[in-house]
Amino acid sequence: MPEAELIFFYGTLMLPYPTLERLGVERMLAYRGWDAVAGQLFSLGRYPALTMGPGSVRGQVFELTDPAALAVLDRFEDYRPADPAGSEYLRKLLPLANRPASAWVYVFNRPTERLTPLPDGDWAAHQGQALEWDVFFASRAVE
Repeated sequence: MPEAELIFFYGTLMLPYPTLERLGVERMLAYRGWDAVAGQLFSLGRYPALTMGPGSVRGQVFELTDPAALAVLDRFEDYRPADPAGSEYLRKLLPLANRPASAWVYVFNRPTERLTPLPDGDWAAHQGQALEWDVFFASRAVE
């Protein structure tokens, strides 16, 4: 049986933000739980940026049940496979910290010198939603 194709979200694509629904991809993804990837997190104000480096970034893992979701998400994240240098984010396959799998992750492709670092690597906590999200997911059955 082939391994599931996974994607890791660490910012406004996480639930319960309405972004996945507004993009029309929520039914193309299946929530698979929290995890982390190696990297550093920065605030861009209304959304975060993950870069490669020391540290850990907390986020949510989803299974891609319809690969067409990637094209929609790539446009949203300004990832252009034919123009990586011009892309705001690059989509990279990175190992997950707490399961023997890798997931697609959008990695920021711009300088970070003037950005605010988030040393805890947790956008949900930065937004004051970590506990609310844990309660939200504890109340939902996930198959």
